[in-house]
Amino acid sequence: MSGSPLLDDEGLPARPPALLIRGGHLYTADAGARVHPTGSVLVVGDRIAAVGPVEEVAQAVAALTPEQRAGLRTLDAGSMLVMPGFVNNHWHDMFAVRLPFKGALRTAQDRTDEPGFMALGGDIAKVSAGFEGFRRLVDALLPDEAQAVARYALWTQLRSGTTTLGDVGSVNRSDALADAALALGIRCAVSAWVADALCGTGSGAPERTRDADTELERIQQLLDRSAADSTGRLRAWPTAPYLTNMSDELGRGLARLSADHDVPFATHVGALRHEAEAVRAHFGTTPIRRLDRLGLLNDRLMAVHCAFVDADERQMLLDAGVHISHSPAKYGPTGESTLTETGLIPELRRRGLDVSLSTDGGVFPVMGMAEEMRAAWQMYNELAGDHTALPASEALAMSTRIAARGLGWEDEVGSLEPGKQADLVLVPIDDWRYLLNPRPLEGYLTLGGTADVHTVLVAGRVLLENGRAPHLDEAALQDDYLRALRSFSARVLGVPDKELTALFDDNPRLRTKGTAPAAHRV
Repeated sequence: MSGSPLLDDEGLPARPPALLIRGGHLYTADAGARVHPTGSVLVVGDRIAAVGPVEEVAQAVAALTPEQRAGLRTLDAGSMLVMPGFVNNHWHDMFAVRLPFKGALRTAQDRTDEPGFMALGGDIAKVSAGFEGFRRLVDALLPDEAQAVARYALWTQLRSGTTTLGDVGSVNRSDALADAALALGIRCAVSAWVADALCGTGSGAPERTRDADTELERIQQLLDRSAADSTGRLRAWPTAPYLTNMSDELGRGLARLSADHDVPFATHVGALRHEAEAVRAHFGTTPIRRLDRLGLLNDRLMAVHCAFVDADERQMLLDAGVHISHSPAKYGPTGESTLTETGLIPELRRRGLDVSLSTDGGVFPVMGMAEEMRAAWQMYNELAGDHTALPASEALAMSTRIAARGLGWEDEVGSLEPGKQADLVLVPIDDWRYLLNPRPLEGYLTLGGTADVHTVLVAGRVLLENGRAPHLDEAALQDDYLRALRSFSARVLGVPDKELTALFDDNPRLRTKGTAPAAHRV
């Protein structure tokens, strides 16, 4: 840890009366894509008070009260790229299942790997069965296991520069994710892994696995909790993992919750080539038409990975004004062709829909928002045969301001503008990768990445400095996570003790890690 910071009544690093981030290369990600090559940001409390050239912001500093000037903290950003905090609006905590699915138990050799169930157009029956299995695992997590896993998983997001997170259903308890977000200091729109149906092979009505009302109550409880939250950093929204795991009854209920609470709804839809055939076989219609029938096709919908639809459905998406979220850096490792096979997502963006970037989730840390920006920047331009089709600054907007709009959080976060919450990410740009480059964001997307994130602010609090979280014992976070993972894997997943011993006791990469005493835990 980098010392013992002064903590506030939330147990988070205390905000100074005023904070000046001075002299950085600022990308505001606002609607005008304004850039200040030598600019400053003045933060007062949890809000941005001024943004612009150094001299202009200096005038705002001079106008501070004597008490604010006396307590002013200045961060020298002269060698930094300064951006809004990243908004990862589609993410899943999968860290409890790191061992199965050929995760940590894989061999070191990769030449004999076989395509997974998302590859080659998708094995929809296996996807549906897998998502049903995830739902059962959520119920099996003990509260202390869930807390340890959630805190470690959300720390990886903070470490990668994500300040606002959209949980689209996780293999974890929703209350644990909410507690972890509040403890770490980041923003999170929490949801629950709700599912009440299972689609197998062939056709016919899907198998019902749960009571829809019970599943809806889980979301309602989250909405009630977020409404009572006083921090402003916790929200909730209804989501569904996949249309194959959602009955009509559950879908109509989720539509009611979205409308009644005026919050977005998210689901994976049109994500795989074989999806439409499977949904038609079990529900008598295609995925987009099914959402329309259930009252879910509207401007509150975040359609995740939406790439495989017919011509009429494309127009339905445009007419409804849906939001598209996708994860281009994720598709190659899973065998999905979501971006390249149809080219639909860039087309929908060209035709006026909001399209944002997100990381999705995996059993190992997935690509961060920096890597998603890089993939979009490269792939959109390659698909168009035009290097101006998606400027680097627009890739940043897709990871900040536009992504925040998909969560209904754009009024508060997503760009560096006066009045918005002070969520920022700082990245050093003073080495060979940036030499003489007047556009350091391009250098960052070319040769930088998640590991370069240096400083992260959320609501004016410095939650990451020099790559470390000053208010957290990061070694204890990892140790607690590994203990919970080992316990859950043995108790629920049936991983043999011999394999657990090899992974946790005889692993040379873990051998130097001690067991964190309880007093050091977050």
